[in-house]
Amino acid sequence: MDKLLRRVRMAEGQVARRKKREEHISHRIELAKNRKEKVVARRNASEQLGAAIKTRHEDWEMGSLRPNRDVGKVDKFGNYWGTISAQQALLQLDITDEQREARAAWAGGATNLCLAPGDRVVVIEGPYKGKIADIDKIKRDIMALELVNALQVNTQIPDFMVSKGETPVQVMQGVIPISAVRLVHPLKDPATGKWRDVVIRELKPVSIKHDRPTRSTSFARLVPGLNVRIPWPKVVRPTFEDHPVDTLRIDVEERTFVPTLLRPPIPETVIDELRNRYSIFRTRHTPEYIAKKEAEEAEKKARKKSPDSMLTPVQELNRQLRAQRRERGQPQLTDEMLEKIGQVMARNLERPTTFAAARAAGVVRSDKRLSALQAAVEQISLEPAQGPTATDHPPPS
Repeated sequence: MDKLLRRVRMAEGQVARRKKREEHISHRIELAKNRKEKVVARRNASEQLGAAIKTRHEDWEMGSLRPNRDVGKVDKFGNYWGTISAQQALLQLDITDEQREARAAWAGGATNLCLAPGDRVVVIEGPYKGKIADIDKIKRDIMALELVNALQVNTQIPDFMVSKGETPVQVMQGVIPISAVRLVHPLKDPATGKWRDVVIRELKPVSIKHDRPTRSTSFARLVPGLNVRIPWPKVVRPTFEDHPVDTLRIDVEERTFVPTLLRPPIPETVIDELRNRYSIFRTRHTPEYIAKKEAEEAEKKARKKSPDSMLTPVQELNRQLRAQRRERGQPQLTDEMLEKIGQVMARNLERPTTFAAARAAGVVRSDKRLSALQAAVEQISLEPAQGPTATDHPPPS
């Protein structure tokens, strides 16, 4: 079973690495695509701005002789006069997390955004500057807003979407980034005591609470400078009408299946249809399959031990002796052995311990006798050996 589990882990690791590599490649492709789209959009915007400046100068210099540009003629960007592309009107460009945070910085950040549908905001940038409208939708992916009955933009519709006899220019509801608006809320004037609309330029989330069962976050919004909490807009809950084809709640909550321990919830044959029984990722096996694999492993181990039965007599004797030594264990010292060891130790203590004492006692020979003995050994080694050696040749016959 260890081999099967190791195979499953290797297969899962291979799949995880392959998936990570594919995600990295797709992410790089998406980044390159977004980068190209941003470059094209930025180039078109700069060219359109330059063309608008040039047109304004021509109209100012030519006066009444200026050309009539409000005609059904397409410019070099493929748009009619006074129109923009749908991509520009809807801000259909992906932005980074840093850009999302920058757009929602004044409203508490992208995570805890202190805006909700129903709030009144005022536009502070662009051609609709000064217009006040309610928020209809919030696009959190690009941190942009759709306002109610505001930001009507003339857009150029592609040719393949225009039917015969229809105009290619249509009015579309545009969007505006959150950084281009500010919240409008009535506050009481402390001097006069009257209520008036005030433009709130900064909001901060406070009293943040996380609900684990619902995985939701609730918080309040506060004006940092005034220390005033701004209430959330009232949410109108939709009302639903019951129809004859609708399923009643009592029928939905009725318990129609009660599991029991006496029988499995589904037949065993259905399990093989739900998951592949021959998959390399399978970790749950039947008892029969586990017993079969364990028997195969036991057989392999027995096959490896088979050479141990073919031993020489000397090897068998050595094994028997080793087994007997293991059975006997460590040797124990008897009183007689200890007494003998003590006698030897006492006799060794009585011997001279220094070289001078040993020489005086005659245990070590003097230097003269040692030098004479060494000279005799050298003389014997220098004398020629008597008789033929192993390297001498026999005399000729």
